[in-house]
Formats: sequence, structure tokens, C-alpha cells
Amino acid sequence: MNKREDIPDWMLERFLLDELPRKERRHIERELERDPGLRAELEKLRLSDRQALAAYPPDQVIPQILKRAALTRTEPAAPRRWRLAWMAAPALALALLLLVILPPILQQRLAPPEGSRAGEYTGTKGGDAIPGPALRLFRKSGGADELLRDGDSAKAGDRVQVAYTAGGQTHGVILSIDGGGSVTLHFPDREDGDTALQGGRRTFLPRSFELDQAPLFERFFFITASEPLPTAELLKQARQLAGDPGKAMAGRLDIPGRFGQFSFLVRK
Repeated sequence: MNKREDIPDWMLERFLLDELPRKERRHIERELERDPGLRAELEKLRLSDRQALAAYPPDQVIPQILKRAALTRTEPAAPRRWRLAWMAAPALALALLLLVILPPILQQRLAPPEGSRAGEYTGTKGGDAIPGPALRLFRKSGGADELLRDGDSAKAGDRVQVAYTAGGQTHGVILSIDGGGSVTLHFPDREDGDTALQGGRRTFLPRSFELDQAPLFERFFFITASEPLPTAELLKQARQLAGDPGKAMAGRLDIPGRFGQFSFLVRK
């Protein structure tokens, strides 16, 4: 199969952002399993996205665009035939940022306030609310907490703190699989535990944990719903995925479509 004809780059980008319909996503997962070249192309796009985040920090880009839009509104009226295009330019730029650039940036940039203890911090009202559920990982380094990005590397012995934002969902389960085929439940703290989420703000799990010697990766999943979740069944699906080396790094859990699922990969 010619990858360029069958799976274009825009589709791989949507795959990375988890924006594809279930059928198309499964098709790409099958191709990733059998095609090393496609896996390499996906990694290039992942790296490119991370470089874009570094090059266009929202705390610099957004004020500049808004400032330009404000300045444009104070300019003398242009001839009518040019006025619509002149007024639309900043609006189009702002829309491009909000719809294309900003969503992935927001999912990478949020971090706890300086000086806070990640294991205790639950945010300030309105300070870190973002659209939709989200999962964050922080590596504890000395007295600081380093925000990890999807695909970042870590090593055995690193201490990691997990945080979530409910994003309007009422229940969730957080678990991880590793390159050794093991599955770990992070939230709730036991299979029969309450899956209710704290809403409205970022919430850190009460305990951090240390990465073990399992090879290759640790991949975290955040499963969300508007109803109590069957934790035991989700763990069963995670064990099946973890036991398949070809799918463990990029595949999805085989769970009902009404459940949201988000994943976060840490390489070792």
C-alpha cells in the first residue's frame, strides 16, 4: 500500500489529536502495526507538533493577535471594496489560532502554580479550566514539577505525578500499561472504588509513583463517562492491549463508544 495515497498527513495529524471517527482510527492502528514506515512518519509529525508548541507559545502569540485586531478597528475606514477583507484578516488569524493552533497548545502548556505541591494542589477557581477532559503528567525533580509532554522520555526511578481535568464528565478511570505487559490502576485506588471525578478544575491524584524497570514505554489512559465506569472490565481490556506488542503503543482500548478515552505515552 502507498501510505501517501491511503493515509495522508492530515489524517495522521487528526489521529494524534484523537479527532478521527472510530472506524478510521482503527484502520490507522492496523496500518501502524504492520508498516514501520508509517510509524516513523507518525513520530515525525509528533515531533513537529512539539516543535510548533515551542515556537508559538500562546502567552506570546494570543496577545499579539488580539492587539493587532484592536489596532485594526481604530484605523480610518477603508474604501468599501477593501473593507471586508481588511476587517476579516485579524478575525481569520484569530480563528486559525483558536481552532488549529491553540487546542493542542492548551493540552500541553498547563502546569501547577509555582511553589505548589503537586500532590495537594487542586487549582484555583477558573485558573486552569480547559475544554474537555484532559490528563497531565509531571516528573518530580528536586523541588520542582516538570510538565511532561506526550512522547517525552523518562527513566526507571523517575517519580511521576498524575493529574486530570474532568472537562464536564462525571466519572473516570486512570490506568497505565507498560512495555512489559503490566497494567496499573491509578484511579480509583481499587477496582471497586468510586469512579466519580472532581469537576471544574485540575485535580492531582493523592499519590505519585515511581517508574519501574519495564522496557520501552509507560502509556497512560484516562477513560471518562457521564455514568459510573466498570473498572474491572476496563482493566481487562487494558491487559489485552498490553499483551499485544504491536498495538500497545498506539492502539485503543476496545470499550463502548460512549466512553471517552485519552492516552499519554512516556518513552523509556
